[in-house]
Order: sequence, then structure tokens, then C-alpha cells
Amino acid sequence: MRQLGLDDEQIPPTETDRLENFRRVVADRRLLLVLDHARSAEQITPLLTSAPSVLTLAVATRPLSGLDALPVPVGPLSDRDAERLLTKIVGKQVMRSAREAIPALLERCGGSPGALRASVPLLLTPGALTPAGPPPSSGHHVSTVGFATTGGNPMRAAAEDAYRLLAPEAARVYRLMGLRLWPAFDAEAAAHVVGLDVGTTEVLLGALAEVLLLERAGGGRYRYRPAVRAHAEQVAYQQEGIAGCWAAMNRAMQYYLRLSVTAARAALPESWRVPEALGAGPVRAHVGRGEALGRLAVELPNLVEAVAAAEEFGRWDTVLTLCRAMWPLQLKAGHHDALLPVLRTGAAVADDRAPGTRTAGALHAQLAHALGELRLDDEAGAEAAAAVRDERSAGHRLGLASAIEFLGLVRLRQWRHQHASDCFDEAYAVLAGIGPHEDGAAHVSRAGALLDRHRGRALLGLVRLDEAQGHVERALEAFRAEGEAYNTARALTDLAEILLVRDERTAALIDEAIRVLTEENADQHVEYLRRLRAGDAGLPG
Repeated sequence: MRQLGLDDEQIPPTETDRLENFRRVVADRRLLLVLDHARSAEQITPLLTSAPSVLTLAVATRPLSGLDALPVPVGPLSDRDAERLLTKIVGKQVMRSAREAIPALLERCGGSPGALRASVPLLLTPGALTPAGPPPSSGHHVSTVGFATTGGNPMRAAAEDAYRLLAPEAARVYRLMGLRLWPAFDAEAAAHVVGLDVGTTEVLLGALAEVLLLERAGGGRYRYRPAVRAHAEQVAYQQEGIAGCWAAMNRAMQYYLRLSVTAARAALPESWRVPEALGAGPVRAHVGRGEALGRLAVELPNLVEAVAAAEEFGRWDTVLTLCRAMWPLQLKAGHHDALLPVLRTGAAVADDRAPGTRTAGALHAQLAHALGELRLDDEAGAEAAAAVRDERSAGHRLGLASAIEFLGLVRLRQWRHQHASDCFDEAYAVLAGIGPHEDGAAHVSRAGALLDRHRGRALLGLVRLDEAQGHVERALEAFRAEGEAYNTARALTDLAEILLVRDERTAALIDEAIRVLTEENADQHVEYLRRLRAGDAGLPG
């Protein structure tokens, strides 16, 4: 959708809404949509549209069963066309000087354009090509490259050829970053994994991209093609051994753990839900809340992979902390569909490894929030109830009040305003019982202000407008006094909704809320406010 020209705040937070928006955006366009590296019909079916001027081309290595499409088989390039492609890239003179090795090179590439392009460094390196030769045993630079088969996969064979020409440091970066399917990693992450400085690593990543062992993913990030990563992983275990691979994976998990907690604390420092800082480390500091939240959003695919790796390696504390660090992202920026599987994993691990604890309560509450935003209200209610159970078991009254609040929010989304109001009143009573020296006392004032916001929303649904406005204005005053921009903007939104019902002017309130939320990268709320200002948004439950 970004490639179609939409800004982030115009992209809905849920997959269902995004697909609906996508179909609306392309309905009147003349568009060629290329879905490359397609794995299944299920993966691409949601992106198919009935728009008359949109042609969708799905590219796959095998037929996709269950897809109603016109199959167009595309075979490998003939030797003649393969030579023409190489000649176009490297020129006639290079092809003439390598003519004795060309037949073996063509056979090895099997007519794959990608493999042929990846073989270009061999053609451009004097003495690198011979008709045959024994494979070297390391990633050090060698003068000749043979053409032994590599599993029958041309791209993997081409990767092996290019790998043999790498200098030792570049070969190690290539091996170790291929141990997991990181969606798009940067030089900072790779530097931490391999133990080099960021500048050197950036140069090495660029060199790997030049020989097509990596692809540039934009924004200084890189990724592997699937067959190439499979080769990198294989040579990593051969060259580094199990202990070396484990150590590299441990460094990767530690890097993403520290990154997520550092960014989460910078994005939402006042929240007790955010994990405590892990101490000084290699992760760069953030200038402000918006930048920190943006970093979390950019790194989300890698954080999801880090959770999967931590679960696979039995690093349970890492799983739980990574999931808890997602809270600012889901609260302010959405991404609920991407976060849902991760939060399910976190809640399951907490139930298994830390039942009845604050951590379990926190993760069930986060899962309830994501489910609620995705309109899966029955599941959201069950998770909120589980959060209440765990927080009560842990004797954590601040967490208990918050869990009851989450249950009220589920009821609010169901337009069950009286039930929601009852939950908020119960949560307020729990807060009121926290003594001045009790654990969590420092957060009672802010938690009470949040409850005032939600009580006002519930009372708006009950059309008790004076009470609703009183609660929201009290919350707004508290957030302004603490300099808490995000919740100030959210309270301004609530107040604008109440004033709209009263037929009073709201433009100034909405404009202030949009400005604040835009600065904080809280995109999921900005588009709603713009529709509210335009009179094109129904009031929320």
C-alpha cells in the first residue's frame, strides 16, 4: 500500500481492513501486480481483485493448487539465451576470455536467470573460472572455482561459487546472518552478531549484495533469497560448528532483546507494563518517543523472528520480555495482526513457565488488547479474564485494576456500556485500595486518569454527557500536568466526541490531537481523527 502512494496513517491497523482498503484503492487503476516468490494459493488469494484493469501475475517455482488462474509455464533459458544474457551483462570480451569454462558454467546454472546473474563475479574475476576443480574447504579467497553439483538447485550452486571468492570476514557475515530467516536486517544487527564494528559490517554487507549473495531491502537493510540462505545456513554449521552457531544465535537474540526494551522504554517511559531497562549496551539511543516507536515498527518483523528463535532455543525469559516490549507498539501504532501470533506464544509460555505471576497477567492483558482491536471480542474477554486471574493470584493490585479495565474495554467495544462502566468502577475501587507505601502506589494517579478517560467513554455511550465530560476533562488535566502527550491527545479525542454529541465546536481539539499523535508516530489513531473532523466517522463504542 505504501508503493501505491498511501501514507502510514492511511493504512488501517488490521489485515482485513487493509485488504478492503487495497481493493478500494486499485479499483479504478490500470495496474500490473507482481506477486513474486509465491508459496501457496492461500498466501496470495487475499490480494486478488476483480478490478477490470488490474492484471495480477503470481510467480512461483511450482503450480499453486486451488488457485483459479491461467497457468503460464516458464522453462529455463536455453544455452543460447543464457549466453546472450551474460553477454549483455559482462560484454563480449569477457565472454571470449572465459569461453572454455562457459559450457560448464551454463550447465551449472541450469538456465536460471538468477543463477546466471550471481555467476557474474566469476566471469569478472581473472582466473576464477576453470572447467572443473575441487571445492575448497573454507570461505577464504581462492583463485579457481570448480563446478561440482550443489543439490540440483542452480541458485544454491551459484551461491556456492560466489561464496568461494569471499574474503574471510565477508564469508563469516554471510554464514552467520543466514542462520535465521531475518526478514530485513541492518548493519548494526549484523555487526553485533559477528563481532565487528558497524562501519566495517556495512561495507561487507554492500559487498555481499554486489555479488548477489544478499538483496538490498531499502533503508540500509538486507535479506537473503531462500535458496541462498539455505546455503549460508549449511556452510555456517560446516564452518562454525554447533557451538559457534549457537553463540551467534545467542548474540542475535540478545541484540534484539536489548533493542526492543530500549526502544519500548523510550517510546513509553511512564508505563509500568514496559520491561525494565537491561543496562548499557550497543543499541543506539533514541532522540524522542516518535523515533523510538518508529524503530520498533521497522524492526517488528525481526522481533517476531527473534521470539520464534528464543522459543525454539528454550530461552523462555527472552520470549516473555520480547513480547512485553511490544506493548508501546500495539498501544500506539497498531500492527495487531502481526503481533497476535507473537502474543499468543508469549501468553502460552507464561502459562507454562510462570503461571499466576505478574508476567502472565501482563501478557494475557496484552493479548486481550490485540484481540479486542481485531474485533475478536469473545477471545479478548477470555484473555482479559485470564489476566484478572493471574494478577489476583500474584497479589498485584495495580495489575488487577488494569486487567479489570481491559475487561471493561472489551465490553465497551461491544457497546455494552453499562457493563463497561461497572468494570471501570470496580477497577477504580481496586486502585483506591492501594496504600501510599504499597507496590505500585507511584502509578495510581496515572492509572486513575486512564480510568477516568474510559469511564467518560462508557458514560458517553449511556448518554450521561455531563458526567462523561467531567471524567474526561479530569483525565485531560492530569495528562497535561504530567506532560504526557499521547494520552493528552487521546483525551482530547474523547472530549471532541462528547462535544460533537452536544453539537459544539471541536476542530481545535481535533487538530491539537492530530499534531501530537503525528509527532509520536501513533498512526492508528490519526486517520480516525481526520475522519472525525470531516464528519465521516461514527462515534466508537
